Amino acid sequence: MARLARLLESLETRGAQRCLYCDGRWHTYDELVARIAVWRQHLCTFALEAGSVVGLEADYSLDSIALLLAAWAEHLIVALVPHSEDPEVFLRDSCADGSFTAGTSGSLVWSSRPAQTLNPLLNRIKSSGEPGIIIFTSGSTGQAKAALHSVDRFLRKFDRPGRALRTLAFLHFDHVAGVDTLLYTLAAGGALVVASDRAPGPICALIEAAEVQVLSTSPSFLRLLWASGAADGHNLSSLTVITYGSEPMDAATLRRVNELFPAARVSQKYGTTETGAPRTVSRSNDSLWVQIGGDGVETQIKDGILWIRSEGTFLGYLNAPTPFDDEGWYCTGDLVEQDGQWLRILGREGDTINVGGEKVSPVEVEQVILELDEISAVAVSGRAHPLMGQIVTARVSLRPGVDGAKIEAAVRRHCRSRLPRHKVPVTVDVATGPLSSDRQKILRRDDRAGL
Repeated sequence: MARLARLLESLETRGAQRCLYCDGRWHTYDELVARIAVWRQHLCTFALEAGSVVGLEADYSLDSIALLLAAWAEHLIVALVPHSEDPEVFLRDSCADGSFTAGTSGSLVWSSRPAQTLNPLLNRIKSSGEPGIIIFTSGSTGQAKAALHSVDRFLRKFDRPGRALRTLAFLHFDHVAGVDTLLYTLAAGGALVVASDRAPGPICALIEAAEVQVLSTSPSFLRLLWASGAADGHNLSSLTVITYGSEPMDAATLRRVNELFPAARVSQKYGTTETGAPRTVSRSNDSLWVQIGGDGVETQIKDGILWIRSEGTFLGYLNAPTPFDDEGWYCTGDLVEQDGQWLRILGREGDTINVGGEKVSPVEVEQVILELDEISAVAVSGRAHPLMGQIVTARVSLRPGVDGAKIEAAVRRHCRSRLPRHKVPVTVDVATGPLSSDRQKILRRDDRAGL
């Protein structure tokens, strides 16, 4: 609790300083502290004992942030429930005693749940008296895993606060990078700017209106921002830092981002739901190489895959076996290339396509296709084939005004000039819908089970 206590005490010292920009108005640290006190009193009326799990399904707001911090102050465990048609699955897997959901008016409404049998991991953190946080993995390859973190361990990286900057909260409240952005901003005494619409135009308008200094987002959004041309109609000179993560970046998009924002520092971030977001350093603004580490964080490469051991790593899954080896190392599943202390993220091991015994990284093919100015987004995946095992396929989104009639030939011609034959897409389709999820990550279709 020591780190949480220090964070809460620091909030009280900032008074009328701006804390949160939401729905077109600024809120101060005084307002946040006052709402934390109100929520602490409100939570006491539910007779929740220390270690109880409460679900929270909401986006950033003064009340959702205050409730999160108040629950931790009351030694509770908060499960950040993703927006879903069936939140019951997340509440069940987190053993929640009840949940708060944002109502139509924006207020947070409590719903109690039947008594749950606590998971051994929950009993462990409950007996320690620590608050906790449960963050769900994306579930892109199956059931979303419920990752339990100790709040004290999660806050460890903020022992040395950063600069007090105005940061746009682009990544969702229930995403590990979103939580990291929130806590980094509060620990540093900065201001969080909340986006209600994550399309390029509204984001650019918000950056201009709130004079945002830090844009923390994904490569998918940065590609969309470039392709849309939305930046041309707004004053974005306040941006001094652009960070990207959650999926691999490509050289073409990185070059275009640097051209759009020549005065900004552009850097890569790395993290997983399980490890949080360790401190990272990019080799340069235009480099895909990054150092991952810092105090209490170790990395190693086994068979081309990144493993991490960290004092800030989560405690384990509530609905899946432990992912740690006997020495406490966690396998990220991310393929990497190494150059001394520098790493380049190549994509997920599980996405690898097997073409006649030859391994193909979808990210490598996507990066080549994105060199074409006609393409705004691409998703490469494997399709089952009776002779080759799998073949490479690509779906592309085109920039406005581009004629798609000849795009397949153009993509295949470009890939043949840059890639071995087995990596060239056999089919190239123009997508009729978005290629990114609401978390702004590329959605790869998995057709391995059949033609």
